[in-house]
Amino acid sequence: MIQRLDASLETAERPAPSLGRAELLSFGALFWLTLRQHSRGRRLLVLAALFTLPAVLAGAARYFNPSLAVKSLEFAIALTVLPHALVPLTSLLYASGMIEDEIEDQTLTYLLVRPLPKWAVYIAKLLATVLVVSILVTVFTLVTYVAIYAGDTPLWTSGIVPRASKTAALFALALCAYCAIFGWVSLLVRRSLIVGAAYIILFEGLLANIPFVARSLTIMYYFRVLTERWTGQSISQWKTDLATAPSALTCVGVLAGAALVAALAGAAWFSWREFRVKTPEGS
Repeated sequence: MIQRLDASLETAERPAPSLGRAELLSFGALFWLTLRQHSRGRRLLVLAALFTLPAVLAGAARYFNPSLAVKSLEFAIALTVLPHALVPLTSLLYASGMIEDEIEDQTLTYLLVRPLPKWAVYIAKLLATVLVVSILVTVFTLVTYVAIYAGDTPLWTSGIVPRASKTAALFALALCAYCAIFGWVSLLVRRSLIVGAAYIILFEGLLANIPFVARSLTIMYYFRVLTERWTGQSISQWKTDLATAPSALTCVGVLAGAALVAALAGAAWFSWREFRVKTPEGS
């Protein structure tokens, strides 16, 4: 039997918004459960295979063209393929599925009967999702940089690891905003994967490349400004005027603020929205 779990009933049953000891334990258990869910399955295997491709391409390019400039290779692969395609795509796949998968598997009921307010359920799943995506991106960023710079730059001491660490930190800032936005979008529309893909291609891809004031509304713009300021590189293809661009601190604040606003909006929407799910007894 299908029953409607409405917001008013949830509010009456749960003394939110403060979290007591039992709620914190349940929050931690849900966080760990979400980590385990994200750490297995075909989605992780497919994304791991996709993230391996840039390293394979870099290794092949260096093998067949030993005179190739590694700086150009870094821009083409580590600063183009990863941030413009794989990082937002990974964020989309994980964030859009963190609630939708529970609905499809008819397991959302078991989350809603936990001693947690609905907003805390959403935040726990979002934080776990961000952590999993960050680890995945960081590991394969290092693999990609090893493939690009191996034999040309030392591993430590201003070598491969410091370069990869800076880039991974930039990716982490961007993916926090992506995950929060795509998680919220998944609650607003049914075909969130299609909407998210269109957003990545048209908004973050096309609009970010137009030297106009509207590109300051994209995550990619602040990622690029931070990349040039933190790494000291001047990338002419991005057409970024650092003299008029926001400071590094402003860029960090904008990305963190966007992630926070989208996360709070998603949590509020999840608390307000009604879900049609099966009862725990399956009746």
